[in-house]
Amino acid sequence: MNGENPTMSEPAVDSAGVVEAESQASSGPDPALHPEIPRPVLECQNLTLHYGDKMALNDVTMKMGENLITAYIGPSGCGKSTLLRCLNRLNDLIPSVRIDGDVKLQGESILGADQDVNLLRKRIGMVFQKSNPFPKS
Repeated sequence: MNGENPTMSEPAVDSAGVVEAESQASSGPDPALHPEIPRPVLECQNLTLHYGDKMALNDVTMKMGENLITAYIGPSGCGKSTLLRCLNRLNDLIPSVRIDGDVKLQGESILGADQDVNLLRKRIGMVFQKSNPFPKS
C-alpha cells in the first residue's frame, strides 16, 4: 500500500494529463447545467432550426428566469444569434427556415401562426452590434 489511504481512489486522468471531474451521480445534476428557475418567463422546448438542409439549432431546451441575466457565450457560428432571432421571430423573414419545437413567453407559445409578431417584437426587443435603422442601408 506504500502508506496510501485504501479508501481513496486515484482520480481519472485523460490522455492529455487533465484530471477528470468526479461523477455527479451521487450529488445530482450539475447546477450550472440544470439551474433551478423558479419563475421562468421565457422557455425554449426542444427547439430545432434548419436553414434549408443545414441544421443551425439542435434540440435546445432552456428556461430564462424573471429578473435574471442570461448570457450566451460561444464561438462564431455556434447559433447564438440564431437562437436570439427565434425569440422575437426574426427568422420568419428567411424563406428557407424551418423551426420545430416551441418557445413560450409567460407560458404562451410565440411560434403560432396567430401570434401578432409586431406586438411580440415590442415585448422582446433586440439590440444589434451594428445598427441598421433602414432595410438595405
